[in-house]
Amino acid sequence: MKPTVLTPITKPLKVRADGHAVELSDQHNFEIEQYWKQINVNERFTRGEIFHVHSIEEHEDRFDIILRTTDYAHYLHSVRYDTADDKSCKVVYGAGLVETKDSYFVFGEMANHTAYPGRLQCVGGSLSDEDKNGTYFDLEKSVLRELSEEIGIDDVEKLCDSEVQFIKTGGTYDFIAVLFHINLDLTLKEFQQYYTAYCNELIANGEQPEFKRLVTLKNNLNEISEFLKTERRDAVDYLFSLLEQQMRKA
Repeated sequence: MKPTVLTPITKPLKVRADGHAVELSDQHNFEIEQYWKQINVNERFTRGEIFHVHSIEEHEDRFDIILRTTDYAHYLHSVRYDTADDKSCKVVYGAGLVETKDSYFVFGEMANHTAYPGRLQCVGGSLSDEDKNGTYFDLEKSVLRELSEEIGIDDVEKLCDSEVQFIKTGGTYDFIAVLFHINLDLTLKEFQQYYTAYCNELIANGEQPEFKRLVTLKNNLNEISEFLKTERRDAVDYLFSLLEQQMRKA
């Protein structure tokens, strides 16, 4: 596995689809087809469109991430066999470290019904057509949509701002993560009350929250340091590196 690297984003980041599909060898396509038949015998999954990172280009005035289309079978095959090579499906997604106005970070432990049960991660998720404007994707829109879906914050009055900070390369599956810092205009107590009401509404409608439980962490040097030393739960590859970056600023 490649080391996880967080690179500060110091110029505009553009994410666009180039209109082409990923090209794979006949042998690799055959392997994907066989795997899909094996795992989808009960037709649990939908073979939807996935956006694969074709290239990352740095220019004098911007970063460009160029995407090509593939499908969910290619993605699942890459994850199952951890094929972080030129044949694998490499996705880009946005994630946001949430901070309350009394300086508590908020992230979560994923619920059992999700793809990564028990894993610690920030609000975030993969791109969809909802985030697309022509050939370009709006990563901030994607992250704020996930903020609404995962913790129920969909009122702009409860948001102070969201700022893109880092691009993550390497790590598990060599996926690309664009990391935001999201400041809420809510104290931790106000947020917890709001989130509890949101979860109750989901359950009443027969749905389940994405997070099994929330994790809150005071934004100061000692508490972040202690968390990094003692936390043993599985965590998404960028999380500890992102908290280390925050610790340097604390």
